[in-house]
Order: sequence, then structure tokens, then C-alpha cells
Amino acid sequence: MDRRIFISTLMSLPFSATARAALPWKAEFVVGGFDGKTYAAGFRVIMDKDWKTYWRNPGTAGIPPHIEITGGNLASVTIDFPLPKRIIEESGEALGYHDEVIFPLTLKPIDATKPVAAHLSSFFGICAVVCTPAKFEADGKFALDNPQQFLITKWQMRVPQPAQFITATHLVDKFLVLELNQPIIDLFVEGPDNLYFRAPDFSKEAGKAWIKVERLKDTKDLLGIDLRITADANGQGLEQHVVVA
Repeated sequence: MDRRIFISTLMSLPFSATARAALPWKAEFVVGGFDGKTYAAGFRVIMDKDWKTYWRNPGTAGIPPHIEITGGNLASVTIDFPLPKRIIEESGEALGYHDEVIFPLTLKPIDATKPVAAHLSSFFGICAVVCTPAKFEADGKFALDNPQQFLITKWQMRVPQPAQFITATHLVDKFLVLELNQPIIDLFVEGPDNLYFRAPDFSKEAGKAWIKVERLKDTKDLLGIDLRITADANGQGLEQHVVVA
């Protein structure tokens, strides 16, 4: 299904109808504690066996999650995405999560001395062989301490952290070549929307990753472009921005 059509379909579905149809999953607005400056929260999705949902860059055919937080006394909201897995299937490559995921949320109040009550609304794709549109809404009330904080902390630790693991970039034909300074088991590249970066090939040269760039017409189109690259360093998530030279 075309991604834009899928998103439009999700947005038009009534909450009650979606909830009745969403048998392969359940969701929760997880509310954490307050550190004096910000409140911690999370959007939790639990899936049945063999079902998945997607990362912010969903792969060749997936749908990224859309999460919105509204409410009084809110200055800003930050949404984080834990390190995904690459899922190879008949329809292509998907980047996402099996079983369970929590997308950590950080809510900054306008006035830290006043309480925060927030409303979460979301729509996302839940997929096995076929995709099911999913929509979830919930309210959350925050306190100084909350027993669910440990769940949020667990998934906050899986959010990729800034690091310098790429030492150089090159373009060879329609391949992006990255020189690495440490062992990496997978790389997820985010760049122009019209391009897709395939799974890396580490076998050609030691310390280098060769990544095929789909739909790249001319290598000059990538020169000077900032790429956001996430690495799986044996389960540890790393993130670095590079400019293609």
C-alpha cells in the first residue's frame, strides 16, 4: 500500500473502530517521574508473535509511527527511538521492532512548579503478512515518583547515543562507502526522502561498509548532503551525522 494513502487511512479511522480491530497488539501511555526539570513518559506497544511495528525510518515498505502529545503547561516534547532491527521479508527490508517497544518521551513543562497533564494520540502500522492500521489515544497524569519509571529507563538505554564511529565517507558508483573505527554489525542510513540505503556489506574491505543507494541517479546528487547514520555496535546504539564528500 502507498505510504501516503496508508497514513491518510489511519488518520480517518475512528478510535473505537480501530481499537476493536487491533487484536494483534495493545498499547499504553507509560507515565514516569519528574527530575525537577522534565517529566519522563513513553508510548508502549506490545505485539503478538510474528507481528512488528516500525522505526522512524521504516524501511522499503513500512509506516513510521506518528506520536503527538498535547496538554497544558507543556513547553516542549522530545520523542526518542530505540535502536531498531533489520527485518528481511518478501516485500523488502523493514526497520523496526518485534514483541515490544517503548518510544521514550521527555516532556518539559512551562512552569516546573505546576502539574502537567498530557494527552497522547498516535497512529502506526502493525504488520505480519499484511499490515493493520493502528490508532491509540490516552491521558497521562504525572507525579514526582512513578513505579513505571523503570520501564522507561530500560528503553531510554536503548536509544542510540552520539558517537564518532565513522572516520571517512566515499561514493563509489552507486555505493556509499563508510570507513569505521570499531566493529559494527548493522548500519541504518537516513538521507533524502527519494533514496533508500540498503543493508551494509562488510565483506569487501576490513573496516569499511559498502551500502548500495537505491534510486540514486547521479553520485553528485549526494555530495555535500548531511546523512544521519545509526549503528548497531553489538546491541549498543550509536549515532553520527556525516557529510558526503
